[in-house]
Amino acid sequence: LDYASDGLYVDSNGHVGTNHKYYRESHKKLAKAQRRLSRMQGSKKHEKKSNNYMKQLLKVNKIHRHIANQRLDNLHKISTEIANRYDVVCVETLNMQSMANHGFGNGKATLDNGYGMFLSMLEYKLSDRNKYLVKVDKWFPSSQICHRCGTLRPEMKNLQIRKMKCDCGLAISRDQNAAINILNEGLRLLTEGA
Repeated sequence: LDYASDGLYVDSNGHVGTNHKYYRESHKKLAKAQRRLSRMQGSKKHEKKSNNYMKQLLKVNKIHRHIANQRLDNLHKISTEIANRYDVVCVETLNMQSMANHGFGNGKATLDNGYGMFLSMLEYKLSDRNKYLVKVDKWFPSSQICHRCGTLRPEMKNLQIRKMKCDCGLAISRDQNAAINILNEGLRLLTEGA
């Protein structure tokens, strides 16, 4: 599996996972509820909390809980489907916190997809089924290597380039190429460790 910069999961067969942005979908409703809360008596630290403040706080918390439940439900469905379909799953070990902070312009979307939670779910579900999750190091240049001929393409560091075009004639989606490379590297690591 390759985690694409736009928040999609792509496997080596070209299947693209869902890209729900639950936080973004509820952002306006949440922002409105939080603005109402901030104007109520009790929003300052030293103020006594009013009944209306407490009611509004419950509404804000309910929206947060709804977003979290939607995300969890989606991640459970995806991870169960993958765990049922494959015997070996190879993934990148990414630092999502640093990806969200490094000016990719999609910090909220990066954190909204719950990649770390997804990997945890996938790991225990595969383990329960006596299957394997192989983690490929984040420094492995999965998107820069042509999976057909093995040529290193440094220009693929640029995230704006969405299609890998190699001199060997390969033309493929950047993310699918990366997923194939992650799969090949993961299988290599699995056979070395056996």
